[in-house]
Amino acid sequence: MKKNNYALVTGASRGIGKAVAIQLANDGFNILLHYNQNIEKANELKKEIELSGRQVKLIQGDFNSSEGIELFIEKTKKLLNEENVLLHTIVHNAGHATSNGFGEVDYDEFNRLFNANVKAPYFITQSLIGFIEFNGRIINLSSGVTRIAFPHMLVYSMTKGAINTMTFTLAKELGEKGITVNSVMPGIINTDSTASWLHTEEGQKSAKNMSALKREGQPEEIANVVSFLASEKASFITGHNMDVTGGSHL
Repeated sequence: MKKNNYALVTGASRGIGKAVAIQLANDGFNILLHYNQNIEKANELKKEIELSGRQVKLIQGDFNSSEGIELFIEKTKKLLNEENVLLHTIVHNAGHATSNGFGEVDYDEFNRLFNANVKAPYFITQSLIGFIEFNGRIINLSSGVTRIAFPHMLVYSMTKGAINTMTFTLAKELGEKGITVNSVMPGIINTDSTASWLHTEEGQKSAKNMSALKREGQPEEIANVVSFLASEKASFITGHNMDVTGGSHL
């Protein structure tokens, strides 16, 4: 198979995933762009990236169930075989959050969170490992909540704790293949999914109080870190959970 700097980015139609896809394209990657429901946003991003001269392939996938994850894996394998290319980088960004507390999360929501946030990155990595080139990169989007107690986000925090454990354990597992595995832990980031809370007086006050930098982060600031971890400059960094919270709760 050919090596041609391909990166798979999940949950890439908006927010942090969109910023990551744009940045990696600017870095010279062709993009396999995963989306779930928002085909219009995915197509808009595809056209935007293609203007920079990079190739973009859209792959739909619903990570809320095992069947949806498996179907996405099958479609991705088929595309990689047809294009006869290897992946250099996988960025596991897709996921769900919740503001329901300990006594409020039911079985369905628990399963939905663990399916998208843990099961999908685990089985996508397991199934596509043979398509990742030597010295490739796996980059997981975790969260600063793994080091800060937020009772109203307990189950979400548990999923990201699992991602951190997967990160350093897979780093040891895949090290002899030259593949690095790292996670990025954002803090409060200004995206459309946080806008309803963040763009209020209370939200702005909370963001300033939490961060040592007294502000919220931008998606591009997370994308810059992913870009670094995907580059040759990060070739000797693996098994690391990188805090990008702006010094939240120091």
